[in-house]
Amino acid sequence: MDFIDFDTFAKDTSTTQDGVFPQPQPPLSLPITSNLDQFSKKFSSFKNILTVEKPNDQSSSPITNISSTSENDLMEKYAQLSLNLLKQEEQSINKDTNDQQQQEIVVVPHGNHNALSTRLSRVLNDPLSDSHIREIFTNLEDRFDKEPTGYVLDLIEPGITGSMTRKRFKGKIESEIVKNQTVVLKSYSPVLKQLKNIEIKLGKLKELSELTNSRISNNFDVSKSLTLEIDALNNGKKMNGLKKGLLVNFKHKFTLNEYEEFILNQGELNDEFFTVLKRAELINENCSILLGLDNPQLGLKIIAKSNSIINRAMDRIVGYTNKTLGNLYSLNSKSESRSKEILDDFYKQVQGDGEINGQRRSSSVSNDSRPIFMSAHDPIRYVGDLLAYVHSVSVNESETITSIFTMGEDEKDEQKVENEFHTTIHDVTDKILRALSRPIKARVEQIVSTETKLSTIVQIFNLVELYAIMFTKQLGNTGNLTETIQQLIKVCQDRIFMIISNRLATIKTKNSAKLDLNLDLQPPEWIIEFYSDILPMLDQITTETMLNLSQDENDKFLDLIINQPIQIFNDHVHENKLFTDKKDILIIKSNFLDLILSKIIPVTLLTDKVIEINDMITEMTVKITELELVNILNQCNLYDYYNIINMICPFTDDFFDVSIYDPIKENKLYTRDNFIKIDELVQNKRE
Repeated sequence: MDFIDFDTFAKDTSTTQDGVFPQPQPPLSLPITSNLDQFSKKFSSFKNILTVEKPNDQSSSPITNISSTSENDLMEKYAQLSLNLLKQEEQSINKDTNDQQQQEIVVVPHGNHNALSTRLSRVLNDPLSDSHIREIFTNLEDRFDKEPTGYVLDLIEPGITGSMTRKRFKGKIESEIVKNQTVVLKSYSPVLKQLKNIEIKLGKLKELSELTNSRISNNFDVSKSLTLEIDALNNGKKMNGLKKGLLVNFKHKFTLNEYEEFILNQGELNDEFFTVLKRAELINENCSILLGLDNPQLGLKIIAKSNSIINRAMDRIVGYTNKTLGNLYSLNSKSESRSKEILDDFYKQVQGDGEINGQRRSSSVSNDSRPIFMSAHDPIRYVGDLLAYVHSVSVNESETITSIFTMGEDEKDEQKVENEFHTTIHDVTDKILRALSRPIKARVEQIVSTETKLSTIVQIFNLVELYAIMFTKQLGNTGNLTETIQQLIKVCQDRIFMIISNRLATIKTKNSAKLDLNLDLQPPEWIIEFYSDILPMLDQITTETMLNLSQDENDKFLDLIINQPIQIFNDHVHENKLFTDKKDILIIKSNFLDLILSKIIPVTLLTDKVIEINDMITEMTVKITELELVNILNQCNLYDYYNIINMICPFTDDFFDVSIYDPIKENKLYTRDNFIKIDELVQNKRE
């Protein structure tokens, strides 16, 4: 709401024809009676202010009709009060000052005080308390005190000057209010920034919440489908378990396992053999249940397979019986036909079916057994099958001969009879098996002599040594076949010696091994490759000596794998012209020994060699230390002093007394100037 300008009551050309100004828009209907009454109590002669005498001249201004000076003073005072009230109302209702620049012109027509009363009621009908109004006027009075003299008079002047002054005053008040409000708003700036940051975080939190809810929903759907899938898999698992149980029970009741089939096809004819045969016959009988099914093909297949196994087992029983009964005649024959038959069977296993010297060889071995010549491509397996076959033949012959001498005896007297005829049984068995000694030795020697891989020879040696123990247990320490197996052990040992010796000889004369040395003072590659083949062999040894050799041969073997490589390396170092410095030679030798030491430490049988090499490394370390000390002393010009001191009494002696070195003062080298020069040289070396 605008200020009331008193200059608007003056005569103006902008009036209408009848001299009356246009009225403003009607105000809101407010209860103004109580406010006017209260205002009339506070101001005296309030009714006189509202009473305006009717002028004689209609064309004159209404303000000129007020005759009394006191009434004019009251009017000016009232205008000042209304100005303050209107200013307070503008600050609380409308902050937009740009739209408030147009002043409303309030005109009180002649003889009509209702318009002014209505306007005043609008101004005075403000719900401000008395204390608030008092505070407003007090602030204005303080504000007026700061203004120059006459400013208040210009402010209440009814003319154009007063109107302009009031407008300027209004602008100052508004400017101060804006500044004050700006300061207040600045105090809220941090809070506003925090609120904006909170708004951003809340927005992100909202997005995160929506994303989380979306993922939870998706996970719920996935977990639901996963649960259904798990249930289906569990049901399938239960069904498969039930099927598996049925199949296992079916297999146990209607089929033989691999071991049982092996017993019937290739196993020995003992109690276990007949137990498995009885079970096979029971399976054949139970298959009649399967024939009653809608599809009898399964029962027919099982019956056919079980009949085949049973028939082969019966054939083995018949063959073994015939061979055993035939021994009674062959033992009394001077042509030793039994040895010939065993030898023919051996050649059949080694070479396959054929003729020997134009005659068809007989066979006492089951056709179901796998011939030895089938594994000729693998030397290790071939030797194993060869020794296993000879061992099985020796066991069968030994048991056959023993059973002949104990035939008809009770179980209690059987051991007694066997002890009485032990020598006879051993001699007869040895004569029969003697025919296998030469071919078995020839075959194994042929394989060992042509094999070049050290690991293969070692495995063959382990097989021969194992079967030597088995033959000794079965046939005793004496006998032609047992001696043959012992000779094969020696053949393998000699072959291992030969392979290692040939390899070292090749390394010794090989130019690439000599050129493998360089100034980086690292061990050559050939020693690493050499021990990569030797160490796996040594790790497998569990005997007291290497390869179960005698003590002398064991020492030779250790010298072959430890000392000879060291000697070859030393020869290469001395022949190499790159190494002219004695310290470099000692360092590369020490590195070589250190590599060997790191390789052989885990091997228990090489403990003595570990100690020996460790002593060699210690000796070289001492020499390197002495060389380095001499080098340092020469660089510092202290070598002569070191020699003189050692000539008097070496530093290595345990006894030490300062008085011993008193004669050193007589030497011309021991002067103050010389020591000062040496000290300067040492300091420069340190820097």
